[in-house]
Amino acid sequence: MTRGKKPVAAIAEAKSFAGRMGYRSLDNTDNVLPFDFLIYKPESIRLVKVRQTRFRIDPYDSSDQICPEEVAGLRTLTFPPYVIRELWLRTRHERVWRRFMIGAGSVEEIVWWGPDSYTNPHSR
Repeated sequence: MTRGKKPVAAIAEAKSFAGRMGYRSLDNTDNVLPFDFLIYKPESIRLVKVRQTRFRIDPYDSSDQICPEEVAGLRTLTFPPYVIRELWLRTRHERVWRRFMIGAGSVEEIVWWGPDSYTNPHSR
């Protein structure tokens, strides 16, 4: 689904970031499933797809247009609805993770999430 090599270094950094938020992680060992790893803690289970892009994200672009292949792949996963699907995106010039929650009919950028102590620096 994704062109090129898997962003191994970015995935390792994303798992470290998840660990700082209190999550434990499990790698996806099945290359057919379109996610990189699963994170969990008592109140949440999330499937995470990591992408790194060369270009900055235009704040006026629709969230649905960001990485459409990855969004479509996450939507095809047949996990129960309480398992949250997320796309974590980082550009080459930004050293922060931007988290997008993928729903059945929408893509929403997470600007603040208290249980994870996460605040998106682009939402200020």
